[in-house]
Amino acid sequence: MFKMSKEAIRVIKEAEEKAKIIVAEASENAKAMVADAEKKAERLRTEAEESTAAELKRTLYAMREKTDALIEKSLQDARAEADELIAKADIKKLSAVKKVIWEIIEA
Repeated sequence: MFKMSKEAIRVIKEAEEKAKIIVAEASENAKAMVADAEKKAERLRTEAEESTAAELKRTLYAMREKTDALIEKSLQDARAEADELIAKADIKKLSAVKKVIWEIIEA
């Protein structure tokens, strides 16, 4: 059997203790890194949500402006067409009245 010296056993025990400390420190560092990463991820998520919400508001505002402009244009076109139809109807009405009057006079 192999016999170890007291010095070798002490060195091994010291190495084991150092390894425990290193593992504990690494574990704490890893936990801190995870916590930091989670905080950063939450901040980035919040920033992304705020940025997206602002962009959506701008897009909605632009769409409303375009829609309002299209509605106004459609109303103007409809009014112009209605005015044109009214003018044509007035001309036809006058022509019809003249025909009726002439028929009455000639009769």
